[in-house]
Amino acid sequence: MRIQASARAAEVVAEMATRRSGTLTVTIGTGCCESTAPFLYEDFLPGADMEPVGSIGDVVIYAPEYLTRLYPGDQGPRIEVIEDTGESLSVETELGLRLVLRGSGIDSTGEPEECAVPAETVRGPAVQRPVVGSIPPELQRLRIR
Repeated sequence: MRIQASARAAEVVAEMATRRSGTLTVTIGTGCCESTAPFLYEDFLPGADMEPVGSIGDVVIYAPEYLTRLYPGDQGPRIEVIEDTGESLSVETELGLRLVLRGSGIDSTGEPEECAVPAETVRGPAVQRPVVGSIPPELQRLRIR
């Protein structure tokens, strides 16, 4: 697997390097909600199953072994930038930007960032129902500190 980055992504990572004093790394496949989204972290320690799959300037890009198996050799997506202010732990969001993965050889600059849902598939407003039941006894006294 080989990850490359657009010129704009390189500019954003370089800008964040001037704003942060720690070591920057990019990881792919570590997000809880966006599992394969690239994240730019400061002072992140890659896990034992992570391996370098590219770089953006001096910033190493890491991906887990399960993901690297999907792209043999030098195949792999590229990292690009979109304007997005969504919540994320990725440090470039301070600039109102987000790193994203795009397939190699695909130009999606004119594509919408969201999928349109045809009106006929929408079945009315969301139905809110009360939670029924109780917490299992072994969890009732659980305290998280």
